[in-house]
Amino acid sequence: MKLLTFVGPNTYNQTTYVWDVHRYETEFIAEALALWLPFDKVVVFLTEKAKAGTNWTQLSQRLQKWDVQEVPIPDGRTEEEVWEIFDRVVTSVDYGDEIAIDVTHAFRSLPMVLLAVAAFLREVKQVQVKHIFYGCYTQGEPESPVIDLNLLLDLLDWMEATRRFKETGDARWIGQALKDTHNGLRREKKGEPTELKGAGDRLITLSQALHLARPIEAANAAQQLRDLLPKASAEIQTWAKPFSLLIDRLQRQVGQLAYEKTDVLDSQHLEKQFQFIEQLQQYGLVAQATQMAREWVVNWAIWYSNDRKALSQEEWLDHCKRGNMENTLSGAFRGGEEAPPPDWLKDPNLVAILRNLWPALADLRNDFAHCGMRIQRRDSKDLYDQTQNLFPQLRDLWQKSEE
Repeated sequence: MKLLTFVGPNTYNQTTYVWDVHRYETEFIAEALALWLPFDKVVVFLTEKAKAGTNWTQLSQRLQKWDVQEVPIPDGRTEEEVWEIFDRVVTSVDYGDEIAIDVTHAFRSLPMVLLAVAAFLREVKQVQVKHIFYGCYTQGEPESPVIDLNLLLDLLDWMEATRRFKETGDARWIGQALKDTHNGLRREKKGEPTELKGAGDRLITLSQALHLARPIEAANAAQQLRDLLPKASAEIQTWAKPFSLLIDRLQRQVGQLAYEKTDVLDSQHLEKQFQFIEQLQQYGLVAQATQMAREWVVNWAIWYSNDRKALSQEEWLDHCKRGNMENTLSGAFRGGEEAPPPDWLKDPNLVAILRNLWPALADLRNDFAHCGMRIQRRDSKDLYDQTQNLFPQLRDLWQKSEE
């Protein structure tokens, strides 16, 4: 593991640094950290003035047991110099390194720069940032507590997860974070949560079901999650505080998808499936939304042709019955032909919608399913625009069928 630390020209007073069970009296926190943790290399960043001062002379003598690398840096008075410091820190770390960063004597804007560096290194060089240390020295106080600011990196992770959830509906990272928090607290005997892991599991299942266009699984997971979130709220406030700010938004998403009687096809279930399609569209999952839209029309047709009554799963999920309905729709609503509609469909408004909607859905679904591997394929923009044009027709079909 590498320790990245900074030394300045100012006078450092002796103090007893305290971290966890560790205590050490010294002027230099880097010395204490090097003794406390198994570092095989210490990288020291120095301005020209700091290198010429007595601090570095003394510290370098005390670090003789370690492999020490000196890295010269500018004063950081301009944006160009800040970027130069950024580059020097980044290049001092190798791919896959484990590092700890000491920001105690990082001057001016360097602590903020180092936080950005830490986040950057994790993503670009797969670096494991084990600690970000800051020694809280107060003149006149005999002891200086050392705090680990790694929680700031955790906060950046939560920010990224929040952005991903808001833009794509993907809450898998949040779910995994809840599970890791649950397991970590119990493993380290720092708490005994009971609901975080279950909420995390359901979040992951819901996100996977959404992105794989599995409406029944999504409805079941959302139903379970809706029951779990109120129970887990106190634990979330205590141990996963950033997530508490997302609960209202998540509950709205869950409320749209949650449904208990997923084996029965009725108007309520069709409405939930329609909202599932709307969420897929909202999150830019147009391929999944198009595939689901075609299946929804089949569901709608089976329900509508059975006098709009509630149907058991044997009546609407049976492979043969679905295949028969698909053949009926394809026979009645072939593109460019005016074949008679099926006997159970008398409403001319619904017939008019399906004459355009069904063949268009079939063609788009095939284009998605075959990944454009055909001569008459659409380009991506046209494919996206065509799918957006179909969803209002789908909504129109649903609204008119309930009149």
